[in-house]
Amino acid sequence: MASFTPRSLFTAFVNTVVVVSCLSVFLSHHVAGNSSSERCHLQNLETLGTSDPYVTVIFQGDKKKTEVKKGTLEPEWNEKLQWDLSSKGPRPDECIDITVKDYERLGRNKLLGKATIALRNVVHAAPGTPLDYELGLLDASDSPTVGTLKLVVSYKPPGGSGAKGRPAGVLGGAVAVGATSAGRSANLTSTDMGADAIPDVGVDGVGGAGGVMPHLPPQQRNRDRLSNAKTKFQVRVRVVEGRQLMGANMNPVCRVSLDGNARQTRVHKGTNTPWFDQIFFFQVDKIPGELMEDFLEFKVCNSCGIRASTTIGAFKFEVGMVYDQAEHSVLNRWLVLANPDEPTPTVQGYLKVSVAVLGPGDLCPDMAARQSDQDDVEANLLWSAGVHLQPATFVLSVYCAQNLPRMDAGTMQTLKEILGVGKASKELVDPYLVASYAGKEVQTKILYTNENPEFRQNLHMGFLFPSMCNVIKITLMDWDRVGDDDTIGTATIPVSAISAPGEEGFLPTFGPAWVNVYGARREWELLESDGEGSMNEGREAGCAYRGRVLLALHTQVGSYPPAPTTSIDNNDFNKIRRFRGTRKFVVMCQLSGAGLLGAAGKPLEVEVSVGNFGNKLENTMLPSPSSTHPANPVFDGCKYYFLPWSGVEPFVTIHCDFEDVTHRLHAVNHITSIITSTQQNLERLESLLRGNKEGGSKEVQEALLEACRRLTAACSELLPEVDPVRHTETSLDIHLKAHRQRELAALGKAAMSWHQNEPSQVVTELQAALNKLDNLAQEPQSGMPDVFLWLMSGTRRLAYIRIPAHSVLSGHTPSSHGALAGRFNTYALINPDDESGCVLGGVVRASVWLGREEEARTWWDARPHLQLTVYAETYENQVMSVPGSGKWTDGGLLMTRPKFSDADGRLSLPREAFPAPDSWAFQGDWFIDPDPSVRFEADAGRQLFTEEVFELNVRLPGGTWIPAPTPWTDVRGDPATERDKVELPRGWQWRDSWTYDLQRAVDGEGWEYTVESGLVGWSPQEKIYHVKRRRRWVRERHLVEKVEKKELVQVDGWEYAPLFRLQFHALERKIDMVRRRRWRRRLVPTQPGLPPTPRLSIKAGKGDDEITQLTCPRMYVVSAERYKYQLRAHIYQARDLPAGDKTGLSDPYAVVSFCNGTQQTEKQSKTLCPTWDQTLIFDDVELTGPLSDTAVQAPKIVIEVFDWDARGAPEFLGRVFCSPSMIDPGQGYQPLPLQWYPLSVASNQQGELLASFELLLKGGEELPILPPTRGDLYMVPFGVRPLLQRTRVEVLCWGVRNMTTFELQSVTRPSIEFECGGERITSPVMANLRLNPNFDKPHLVFDVELPKEELFMPPLTLRVVDHRAFGSKPVVATAVVTDLHKYTIEPKTARESIGMTTLPRFDAKFSRDKPGTVDSDIDWWAKFYVSCGQLERSGSYQSKGYEKLEVMKGCLEDEARFSGFRDLVDTVTLYRGRGDQAQEAGEFKGTFRVYPLLPDGAEDIQPPLILAGFPSSDPQEVVARVYVVLGEDLAPKDAGGASDPYVVIKLGKTSKSSKDDYRQNTLNPIFGHVFEVQGTLPLHKDLEVQVWDYDRFSSDDMIGETSIDLENRFLTRHRATIGLPRLYHVSGSNMWRDAELPTEILNKTAKQRNLDGPVWSSQPLSLSLGGTTYALTDFESVNSSLPPTVGEARERLALHVLHRALALVPEHVETRPLTHPANPGIPQGRLKMWVDLFPVGPELPPPVDITPRQAHKYFLRVVVYNVFDAPLQETSVVSREKMSDVYVKGWLQGTNFVQKTDIHYRCMDGDANFNWRLLFPVEVIEAEQVMLVEYKEHPWSLTSTQLRRPPHLTLQLWDNDLISRDDYLSETTLDLCRLPKPAKNRDDVGPSQVPQMMAETDANSVAVTFLDDDTQSVNLFEAKRVYGYFPFIRVEEGITQIAGKIEMELEVVSEEEAKLRPAGQGRDDPNMNPKLPEPDRPATSFLWITSPWKSFKHILWRRYKWYCITLVILFLLFLFLFLFFYSLPSATVDYMLGIY
Repeated sequence: MASFTPRSLFTAFVNTVVVVSCLSVFLSHHVAGNSSSERCHLQNLETLGTSDPYVTVIFQGDKKKTEVKKGTLEPEWNEKLQWDLSSKGPRPDECIDITVKDYERLGRNKLLGKATIALRNVVHAAPGTPLDYELGLLDASDSPTVGTLKLVVSYKPPGGSGAKGRPAGVLGGAVAVGATSAGRSANLTSTDMGADAIPDVGVDGVGGAGGVMPHLPPQQRNRDRLSNAKTKFQVRVRVVEGRQLMGANMNPVCRVSLDGNARQTRVHKGTNTPWFDQIFFFQVDKIPGELMEDFLEFKVCNSCGIRASTTIGAFKFEVGMVYDQAEHSVLNRWLVLANPDEPTPTVQGYLKVSVAVLGPGDLCPDMAARQSDQDDVEANLLWSAGVHLQPATFVLSVYCAQNLPRMDAGTMQTLKEILGVGKASKELVDPYLVASYAGKEVQTKILYTNENPEFRQNLHMGFLFPSMCNVIKITLMDWDRVGDDDTIGTATIPVSAISAPGEEGFLPTFGPAWVNVYGARREWELLESDGEGSMNEGREAGCAYRGRVLLALHTQVGSYPPAPTTSIDNNDFNKIRRFRGTRKFVVMCQLSGAGLLGAAGKPLEVEVSVGNFGNKLENTMLPSPSSTHPANPVFDGCKYYFLPWSGVEPFVTIHCDFEDVTHRLHAVNHITSIITSTQQNLERLESLLRGNKEGGSKEVQEALLEACRRLTAACSELLPEVDPVRHTETSLDIHLKAHRQRELAALGKAAMSWHQNEPSQVVTELQAALNKLDNLAQEPQSGMPDVFLWLMSGTRRLAYIRIPAHSVLSGHTPSSHGALAGRFNTYALINPDDESGCVLGGVVRASVWLGREEEARTWWDARPHLQLTVYAETYENQVMSVPGSGKWTDGGLLMTRPKFSDADGRLSLPREAFPAPDSWAFQGDWFIDPDPSVRFEADAGRQLFTEEVFELNVRLPGGTWIPAPTPWTDVRGDPATERDKVELPRGWQWRDSWTYDLQRAVDGEGWEYTVESGLVGWSPQEKIYHVKRRRRWVRERHLVEKVEKKELVQVDGWEYAPLFRLQFHALERKIDMVRRRRWRRRLVPTQPGLPPTPRLSIKAGKGDDEITQLTCPRMYVVSAERYKYQLRAHIYQARDLPAGDKTGLSDPYAVVSFCNGTQQTEKQSKTLCPTWDQTLIFDDVELTGPLSDTAVQAPKIVIEVFDWDARGAPEFLGRVFCSPSMIDPGQGYQPLPLQWYPLSVASNQQGELLASFELLLKGGEELPILPPTRGDLYMVPFGVRPLLQRTRVEVLCWGVRNMTTFELQSVTRPSIEFECGGERITSPVMANLRLNPNFDKPHLVFDVELPKEELFMPPLTLRVVDHRAFGSKPVVATAVVTDLHKYTIEPKTARESIGMTTLPRFDAKFSRDKPGTVDSDIDWWAKFYVSCGQLERSGSYQSKGYEKLEVMKGCLEDEARFSGFRDLVDTVTLYRGRGDQAQEAGEFKGTFRVYPLLPDGAEDIQPPLILAGFPSSDPQEVVARVYVVLGEDLAPKDAGGASDPYVVIKLGKTSKSSKDDYRQNTLNPIFGHVFEVQGTLPLHKDLEVQVWDYDRFSSDDMIGETSIDLENRFLTRHRATIGLPRLYHVSGSNMWRDAELPTEILNKTAKQRNLDGPVWSSQPLSLSLGGTTYALTDFESVNSSLPPTVGEARERLALHVLHRALALVPEHVETRPLTHPANPGIPQGRLKMWVDLFPVGPELPPPVDITPRQAHKYFLRVVVYNVFDAPLQETSVVSREKMSDVYVKGWLQGTNFVQKTDIHYRCMDGDANFNWRLLFPVEVIEAEQVMLVEYKEHPWSLTSTQLRRPPHLTLQLWDNDLISRDDYLSETTLDLCRLPKPAKNRDDVGPSQVPQMMAETDANSVAVTFLDDDTQSVNLFEAKRVYGYFPFIRVEEGITQIAGKIEMELEVVSEEEAKLRPAGQGRDDPNMNPKLPEPDRPATSFLWITSPWKSFKHILWRRYKWYCITLVILFLLFLFLFLFFYSLPSATVDYMLGIY
């Protein structure tokens, strides 16, 4: 090849080759030296001759080579290597690996050097730009060598586009690795990663770090209880105000963003203390977990600019941090703003916000904006982590990974090779690791085709610690060239588990330790389901082990990382070898049974694995006897299948190698044992409290004391010690042990004193202790993988259970022993393909034990009753040579298996090739051992069986039918026994005779026809071409006597099947084409002690095809202790079951499964609370093991409840696992009481089951007598069932409400059926629901036997039936009253008194009272505001002694004291539909009374009926007076983020609206509306209050609505019609408005409640009620001053007694949340309102005047006289004097009306004179100390927005500039309602007038900005005029300084007064009040450009006078001399010049 430069070659290549997208590497030549002056050669590795170097370049796993240069140490290649990247571009973090080797013809090639190039500079360079590299080569130990390698690299993206057109992989790599740009040339060593080109290393500034909530627990709390389904949320954000914003002359605006949606406040001009007070709504519909991780960002900007640099400060935090707070909100908290662009953020100001995250059913807290001293404290700050803490870095060391699964199939790799996109590889996985934390991601390099990669990289994640993020996410990815990268698996490291706060805490640290990665099943699949993707990505718990990675983490505080990744050198990598050392462990599992399996067409087996050990599909691991033998599932006689292991229990062992981390797992077990003990004590205590045990009872106190004592004792025990020989401790181990020990000691110390508290408080403390213990039990360094049990069919994995390794780990002490280690447990298998979570994959009863190999002996020593049996196993396979020939052979097309193989046919296992394993020997010869599962007949396990046989006829076409040669066959056509010769098996009895089956597609005689049964189907119609026909004869038989399961005798042990992959059976059939039989040979150990696990090394094949295969024999254990038991399952009843039918009811039955048997109860029709009262008996249940073990480890009982359907499969309603109680009759039999078990569907509780389970030992004493029977069914025995008593149930069936249509028809004639305890009673049929929804005869009574104990009280079921035409009576709604005990009362001797059901009429009694004085200064709003705590808006109301009303935080009916107004008539919601689809169908109005009756024979003294005296239910007309006060935080409906709300009131068909008086552009409207609507109860019981948004050009939008049940308020003893005020007034705004006087109300209420009295006394005035005497002096002191409007003392006393003695509704304002049908459960705002109820009459009391307060117009006159000590901003160019051109600018905050004074030019001493008047119009509500500001949001807005804000006057001092922008000097902001008292002279101006300078904190704190002390402040609207001196201030470098003083006069005048005393602006006419003269400014005050003479006189002459005089004199002298010489004669001049 010709020699030319590399650059020229590359240029030619680029110009001539067209590439779509490629990466090019051009190898130039090898330089033989490091400099031009000294030449060095490559290291010569040849002893004879010279090396033959060549270069290998690897990129994305694709290897390319150069040619070999023979015999040279200075090679030149001049070759180009090219990679086609059209499918997927390179990422900046990828590398090119280059190796230089010496070619050897024989032996391995030797390494001459290696190097690495990072592609960061290549991909970010211009497209196609070649970069020159001169790389220093490294040797194998990464040490430098003498040579270098020159090459040129370029990348050309698709289409030659630039950065914008690059593939996603280029710019979408690791977030933390994005470099900016690189030059054309780079000289790098092989280890240089270009760190200098990385300006950003995973740090987003302050906003990215987020806020640190104070006292926030490290773990998630509220969010953990959220579901994983999409849910609608509403995030409300109120931005209140900002303070101390850094900067001057700012126009601040706040921007709030969430998930890409942004909202923005109004711009506030020229202030650093903006008052925003705006609320924003974010509607979100997404998965809660995703929403909790979204960031809510606040950013305050200066609107003067448009660049990013205008950002003042920002704050950012997770939504989940807010949701974890109380009420899911943070209220009125100050955010500390910081500049996100600063490397070290500093405080830039403060922002006050309230945030609430509302989900369905959440109530919004009060988010009202307020100015309070309590908010303005540092404890109320939310600090950004980067502001008060240093930057930090997580250094995550990624060493290596192991056991990664293949991610591509071999077929896909072959396809890639054919398409030219890759080559076939062995490992089939290209892994890399991605670490993410707090939104940052960093990733390792990609290691191609490597299942055990060594990354050797440190990943650096910069952040601000401590961050709000609690999880470090580790994701292993598989690089894919064709499509998106695949996720291998995910693991998480909780930061709270690897760190601890406090003085004794520690920074996050981890490892080095292995982190296990879990995901979906390891088997590769072409299409990945959504569920598998969720498992791999960590959103769901993984179902399979997918590898592990060795990690270490430490935290560096104080700096950000210099680079995202660095390499781990060999020394550091070798240091962790001690953490990789492994020990021998063994997993032993004894399987006792597998049941509840679904029907399967293939044999099933159970596999046990830990990691990859035991996984039979992983061919890289040594085989283990980890699975049971494949067996056909057998029907259990009822519903499910089981695996018949015939008493010989499979035993599996797995020998594995893992690091010894037992010291960590033992510590977890120690804490887990404390949790278990505490949980048991807590459940017992809660059970006693639920059983209505008194808190002070002895049993409760003993349980309480025992719980505290046990917790204290457990916490005092020391954690397990660490063995320094076996264990390797990390720093985290040391920290965690000390931390756990401290926390346990503190918890134990605290528990010692808990028993002195109330029981409910102790329960709370124990629950909190459990939460703390759960946190302590987290072990992040648990390097041992979990144990998996898989149910498999061949190679298909069907169901699994994942068992934590620590729970089955053996320990030396009871506390360190795993809870499940060596104990039999019933494991419920999970079906990974079932998304509903309802389908059970089966149950496996197993005993799993994990321990060291040397400890395995202890497992056997603890089980002396077990004997191990081991069998070598092989299957002999044969196929039929010709179908139908009956000849079997071991060859042919169907022979897809070896002649002798394993059960799956994968391994060739000839019998003669089996050698004896080490320490084992064969015993006996091979023998045939058929699988027991194929020996069961078809009727095995069944109680009823149908025999069938087919009669077959044939004919010629068109001929006569005759019997076929084989006249009787089975369904497959195989010969069968003749119908009349079918024998009846022993123990069975025929139910009927033989009949042909007509329930099929047959003709009238049961025949079906065909041409050829094997080719076409059967037809029910006879055709002439049909030549065959058949009919099915059936006969049922049932089991009458229990016999052993029959086994079929096989001929030579063969099993038959159509194909090898199908299920085998015992008898040969016509369609069977394959057969097999199982050969076994027993193995016995040859040496004493515990032998090693036998592994068989079998050689198969011959010659070159000979291979060695490893397999393991089957292992079984046989127990010498076998006992038979009888299980009695007492199933009594269930309650609260979900509805299974569309009627809202179910037909439930229970299926009980135990061991290999299943039985079911009878079906109960149309009920949600069935009472089965049935005992199911499982007899002769054989269990192995000692009795003591069975007593505590008995198999679990699985109870499932189903809804029976006539068509279709039964619907699942719930499931529960229960443990039976073993009873030995020989030790005395005590019946086991019933108890409630919760039923669950998936993870949701759905009802309860009342049952008990007795496991009785047989073979000894006689069993207890069988329970009594009901027909063929056993009942629950009397000793077990609850003790019943005669109980009377009274039902007040008042009526139904809001019934929805059913099947498109209205419900018009309903009746209600009540069922309880098996008894039913039906109400009369309602005449017409539309005319009167009440029943005519509402009182119903029935007697029933109910349990005495309330714990067993059954529910009461309601069924609403509609009586329709033609006798149709559908069930239209149902309901269940579960808490019937709350209606239980003691029988009374007198009938219960019923409250009034009529309203009193108003008769104008107020005229009898002497009217009092009217206080005109007091209005209703003052009463309202003082009741809300807003004293500043209430004036003198409180000081005058007026009472408050009650402002409720919620609805009136939600107050606990009023019990929802259900004291007389309750409301029960009716439902219709099934399960989760049930919808509300209406409401039932009524109540119940339950009380015991006396025994039979005492009818004469039975108690009277309680509810018999209830009055008539006739309708009554009422008037509802609705007071709508104001709205709060309404949801916006307009595009601008506001609404124009108005109110609509609806009652029945009556509707009233305030649309004509809507409120403009507001979300917090003050309505002040009063509506009166008339309706009839109960027809119009629901009062609907709606808030609408007014739209001018489109239809109005509903904001929200609320509904009030007026009937409930009418039917209550709490008298909710009109609220009672605290004082009785006869005049004024608080005048009495009720139709009855207090004395009349007291008399009536006392009579209704059977109270004695009232009895009045006059000296002193008092009354006696119910035996208690009340005097007026008890409520009103003698010296107290009462308002002048109060009435007479007698009425006042009656009113006081009504409030104290009787729980009546007080005068109130309720806060009702608004909801919208489109967003159910999410509040749309709140409405403060109340309702008064009156009867319809000619006269009603006058309404309360709640008209909103009106603002008064004022004019603010600010007269600026003088300014002193103004800052001198500029320096005169000529005179060099400090000066300023001063003027004053002022405005009222919130307005755009800005005024300026004239300019005092050339202010040189800081004193400026103005005499200038500023005039500001202002509208003020004096009582509330706020002003109204009206403005338009946009110029095109049609309506203006009205805003209430404090009247703040801002005055600023400016320096005028003629050309450039004016300069800001200082400012002052004055609250006109809290004005600091002015100084009397200029010298008195000081810090006392500046609150910031008087605070204890620094100037940047959020101390009170304005004075609140009345003694130091003045209200200008009260004083009217203020004159004096005020300071100007400014902030420099965080310090507040006085920068000027202003002498001015402030005056406010009303609009009328302004007309009488006019004043002009500035000094304009009329210049009066006061008259302002021209300012007396010095002569030096002028504008120089307009006064040249003054400029000379006062600037030049004054300072440079002598210079000017000197200059003039010199000029005159020069002129004189010039003229003198000029006028001399020429002769004189010649003489003087010497010219003669």
